[in-house]
Amino acid sequence: MTEYRNISNILCTDILLELFQYFYVDELFNAFNGTIHYFPLLLKNGNVQLHVRHVDSHFRKHIMPNIEINNVISVRIQNMYQMAPVNLGEFNQVHFLVLHNVTELNWPDNFPKDLKYLTIYVRSKDRHKIFKKALNLDNIKRLEFNSTFLHFHDCNETLVKPSTIKHLVFNSQRCFINYEFLLNNMPDLQSLKSSNTYYPHRTKTNLGIFNRLYTIDLDCKHIDIDVMILFIIDVSRYSLRQCRLINVNNSLSSYIADVLIS
Repeated sequence: MTEYRNISNILCTDILLELFQYFYVDELFNAFNGTIHYFPLLLKNGNVQLHVRHVDSHFRKHIMPNIEINNVISVRIQNMYQMAPVNLGEFNQVHFLVLHNVTELNWPDNFPKDLKYLTIYVRSKDRHKIFKKALNLDNIKRLEFNSTFLHFHDCNETLVKPSTIKHLVFNSQRCFINYEFLLNNMPDLQSLKSSNTYYPHRTKTNLGIFNRLYTIDLDCKHIDIDVMILFIIDVSRYSLRQCRLINVNNSLSSYIADVLIS
């Protein structure tokens, strides 16, 4: 950011305001605060959309008091254990939130009320509890859930209220999906994506049917593609439009199966 210091005073305000939207707020303050007169006021008056990546003591003491909270639209927290005591519920306009190193102990007490996209990196031992906490959040449309191991095959309960999530992504080294749990708790699910999905068709029969599941994209291990296709069609026969299966352990001839259903 230092290369912008020398040119900041010769750029017009409109160009600066446009430029500010492509950097994190801590980068902006490091580069321009003290270089541009009344820099915090410029951010506020220009209604610059801000992106936060460090919610630490420096942010809480020196940056947060000098910005308009309602201009923050995304927050990334690199380590929940190093997060400063900041109420995430104060960020009313944040639609995108990323949380790293999440456990049951450091799960936030409050979330932005208009949050739509949530990405979580979870310690494996807390995966069940954190997954259910995420599903219980209001208004979430897309959840990306990351952990070394994601074993949900023993998670059968029905939550207090159905989840609002429409798009679900699992990223892990080994993932077991419980389709019965998804059916019971995610009635609006429209797309499902997973990496390293193990034995994805080993589940109960007569589970029921997803009514809104349009797209399935699974990287699978130890499966029979034909069997998996039949299972997927069975549980989403009325809604499924596209199914993409990759069998990472099979021969090249059956490596990828793309199924279009009309």
